[in-house]
Amino acid sequence: METLFATPQFIHHGAVNGVTGSCHEYRLANNYGVLIDCGLFQGAESSGAADGAGSAGSPQINFALQHIKALIVTHVHIDHVGRIPYLLAAGFNGPIFCTIASATLLPLVLEDALKIGVTKDSKLIAAFLAKVQRLL
Repeated sequence: METLFATPQFIHHGAVNGVTGSCHEYRLANNYGVLIDCGLFQGAESSGAADGAGSAGSPQINFALQHIKALIVTHVHIDHVGRIPYLLAAGFNGPIFCTIASATLLPLVLEDALKIGVTKDSKLIAAFLAKVQRLL
């Protein structure tokens, strides 16, 4: 029987072999963890992910999410929040915790990033932003 009070550990899903793509999991037990940031790789680090955690060219969420209960956003730079659209597409539906200032900026930054790098479909973007607002 698993206990919630297992030895906590950090698992890095980005920003391992460089400084961008910040995405870290604080796992408290096999069935309970939180993500700290979920960012894109930028610059020279975006050409390929040596740590296997995705890149700007391949930003998929390639780690299990069933046990992730929440996302904590430290600040709203794209290398800390840019993979949030992919996180939601992968099935994450937990709360997003951040400061009030970050909660104000996050939808604006993600809307801009989606328009530049993903789609110009205004209905798709609006639906995504509505979901982000619900989770904040």
